[in-house]
Amino acid sequence: MELNREKGAPPLYFQVENIIKEQIENGEFLSGEILPSEKQLQERYGVSRVTVRQAVSSLVNAGYLQCSRGIGTTVIFEKIDENLQRVISFSEEMEQHGIKMETTYCVISLQKATKAVASNLNIKEGEECYKLVRVRCAKGTPMVYSMTYLTRKYELPLEPDAYMESLYKLMDNGYGVKIVNGQDTFEAALASQTVGSFLSISSGSPIFKRTRKTFDQHNELVEYTVCYYPGDKYKYTIEL
Repeated sequence: MELNREKGAPPLYFQVENIIKEQIENGEFLSGEILPSEKQLQERYGVSRVTVRQAVSSLVNAGYLQCSRGIGTTVIFEKIDENLQRVISFSEEMEQHGIKMETTYCVISLQKATKAVASNLNIKEGEECYKLVRVRCAKGTPMVYSMTYLTRKYELPLEPDAYMESLYKLMDNGYGVKIVNGQDTFEAALASQTVGSFLSISSGSPIFKRTRKTFDQHNELVEYTVCYYPGDKYKYTIEL
């Protein structure tokens, strides 16, 4: 692919970075595969070693590549394909892909429900509810920024430590609440400055927005959650 070398064009390292990134996302380079050598990339794109190293370094920092002495540069990126068949937690989603999940940001508080939140929780506007804000990561990369709202039906702990792992397990083990069905709504969107900062992406980057309601074994509403996922690291498959 020819690089744009005209005046005002993006830096060459940025162009090379985006080409390789697109090839990885499209499956031209698979996870575990060794990237062509610096010399090969120099020849392929007609750029200097410094340019290649800068492009590769950016992709390493973004979680696409890993450099190992004596081995080379390995592709480690793998877009997570979630097959929607039943309601499961983010923790369980990651477990199914063999990925260790971690929570890097967690705040639980009581707040008065806004009109939108009240409508989705089937409570009165201004009524107190729980708000749980979390950032969940996989392989050190932010994968989802979520805001979860729950009613005061249960006296939930206000200590963040209780929510570092699966909320669904907490509800099951602590309160006998089993999530048995739900409703998910998906939208393509662009990251706001706030969402971008939590997901470590630029404002205006493409994202998935998922709005979820879940119901327990008695068909009573348990949660209303709004999640944001980086568009380049997540995809969904729905079986019809």
